[in-house]
Amino acid sequence: MKDGLIKKFITDKRFQSYADIYEYEENLHISKRAYIPLSILEVSLRNSIDALLSDKVDENWHTDESFLTKDSVFKINQAIELLQRRRESVSKHKIIAELSFGFWVNLFKKPYDKKLRINDLKKIFPNLPPKSVALINREKIYKELNHIRNFRNRVFHYEKVVNKDGYNMVFEEINEILRYFDNDIYEFATKVNN
Repeated sequence: MKDGLIKKFITDKRFQSYADIYEYEENLHISKRAYIPLSILEVSLRNSIDALLSDKVDENWHTDESFLTKDSVFKINQAIELLQRRRESVSKHKIIAELSFGFWVNLFKKPYDKKLRINDLKKIFPNLPPKSVALINREKIYKELNHIRNFRNRVFHYEKVVNKDGYNMVFEEINEILRYFDNDIYEFATKVNN
């Protein structure tokens, strides 16, 4: 690619974090490779949490301010306002689809420690390994999901992920979470991504 085209369409500011055009291309390929597993993980996570909370709290758990933190309530209200501005129906299904990946990840933060216990985690992730194999708790899941969320945001906002130390093992982390749902979900994501 000619330097003039880089300056015009990619901009010097964005391109300056890359060593050269080949590193930029590699970044695009990594982002492309990440899109499908990230999409499947995000949709699986929100649907699995919705199923759990619909059973545990109430079908309309998203309106239960005694269960949700103030921040979660705020995010739900933002989603409702956005749907209203777009003159779309404000159904539970639409609200859930509108909530960010960060919303779902934040349900594993410390304020939910007493609300989402290990038995709940096993319902969200039915294929968690037994304690004798690996100790998986809310905090560990939050750390992994939040790391994946940071990577996802960089990918979906076209930022640099190539040669970033923090993301060396991110595909393994994504695959691990997909396997926590079910081996078939992991295999499906792998097959579709080839």
